[in-house]
Amino acid sequence: MAQPTRAVRARRARTRRSSASGRNPDQLPARHVFTQTERVWNTWIVACVSALWRRTHTVSQAVRSARAALHGSDNIAAPHSRISWQSNWRFLLRRSGIPLRLAAHLVTLSIVFLVIISSVFGSFSSDTAGAASPVPAITAPATVADVQIQRSIGSMQSGMSESEALPQIRTPDLVLAPAFVETHVVAEGETLGQIAAQYHTSVAALFWSNDIASESVFAAGQELRIPRLAGVPHVIAEGETLDSIAAQFGVRPQAITLFKSNNLQSGEPLLVGGEIFIPNGSAPYPADILTRLGGEAGIASLRAVAAGTVQEAETNLRVGPGRAYAKIGTLDAGKRLKLLARHEQWVKVEDGIGQTGWVRADLLGLSANAIAAVPETNDFPALPPVWVWPAHGSVTSQFGWRSAPFRSFHDGLDIANAAWTKIYAARRGEVYESGWCSGFGYCVKIDHGDGITTIYGHMIKKPPVKVGTMVEAGDLIGYMGSTYDRSGGGYSTGVHLHFTVKINGKAVNPMKFLP
Repeated sequence: MAQPTRAVRARRARTRRSSASGRNPDQLPARHVFTQTERVWNTWIVACVSALWRRTHTVSQAVRSARAALHGSDNIAAPHSRISWQSNWRFLLRRSGIPLRLAAHLVTLSIVFLVIISSVFGSFSSDTAGAASPVPAITAPATVADVQIQRSIGSMQSGMSESEALPQIRTPDLVLAPAFVETHVVAEGETLGQIAAQYHTSVAALFWSNDIASESVFAAGQELRIPRLAGVPHVIAEGETLDSIAAQFGVRPQAITLFKSNNLQSGEPLLVGGEIFIPNGSAPYPADILTRLGGEAGIASLRAVAAGTVQEAETNLRVGPGRAYAKIGTLDAGKRLKLLARHEQWVKVEDGIGQTGWVRADLLGLSANAIAAVPETNDFPALPPVWVWPAHGSVTSQFGWRSAPFRSFHDGLDIANAAWTKIYAARRGEVYESGWCSGFGYCVKIDHGDGITTIYGHMIKKPPVKVGTMVEAGDLIGYMGSTYDRSGGGYSTGVHLHFTVKINGKAVNPMKFLP
């Protein structure tokens, strides 16, 4: 049978090539003879490839079994028939003509390259997995197997350590949160409007939440409650109902009961004295506050000032810096007072409604630094005259005319007691005579200013004070005796003190001045 032209041409070309190479075209190529080294390399390469294939085959079979169990199917695809990879690899190497040493180097380099690539891409995938958004939940219908797997995963996560477990983020329930979740300590110079703007709330909410209407002074250092929503607090009074409270603040009763932190139920009795919060409630400012501060703008611009807090109940408020000054009122504990000036350890204060006075610094809870920061002043009333009895004893002769021991005018008081009884200055002043005096024996004379002088006669010995000495009321100036100067017209019938008060040189009744 005649062959096609194309086949004839191909055969002729093959014949020519065989003739040129000196080989019979029908003869099979000579079999390659492997050396001992080539056999060792060939065996090692085939063993590595066979081990990799067996592991891959085992993993694939396990995956197919798991997938079948997940879907509830018993139909597992049959594995491919095992092929003798050793014989195939030997055949391929034999036909390719690549030296086994070169093939071994290529395999080694490939393995190294794969290891490098896997390490690089593995770290990259772990970094991106950490920054990626959470995996969305599976929306497919859950089977029994799905539930079991989800429970298994959940138990694995619960057994993880703290460093491996993801943090749980809980959003606070604002419905159950209290009305006041923040506080603010007022700094000197801050205004109520600035604090309201800082916390994105209203001036009225701050005003009513901190009962500023009852405070006489907006004091630096006091702690303000910051409401987290608009509204006002209210202390339940006796006889009030939920409806009356809602009407008072212009809200519906449901607005009060639905605010969960109030812990109120419609129809239940209200706890008298308990504080509740009225969401979106409003109340008018007191008329006296608006008048004193200049309206709502004045309330917003109310500025915090340095202040002290009264530490004890019934603290005396005086006209000047000292106990010698008259008392003008008493202060309750906890009252805040604006600090105006100081003199020594006394502070001039204002109660916030225009009344000023002086209080001891230690009664205001002020530290040494706080006292030093208050400006010093000498602008206060002069010390009022304070009189004390010049001696203890009995009054044996009053001021005025007397008939014993003979009729005469007595220009002072006679106070009798035992010898050496102490004699005191009756009022603050300067000693202008001390020693032996005409008519009085040993005596002391004191000038109190404003034309007022006092005389202390019949002392037992020379007085211990000297001329020019400034004495305070109650200072010791001598001792009771019975000395007198007969040449000066004086006399004494026993141990006593003769006490005289003169105004512009004229004797007056001492009882007008003694307490």
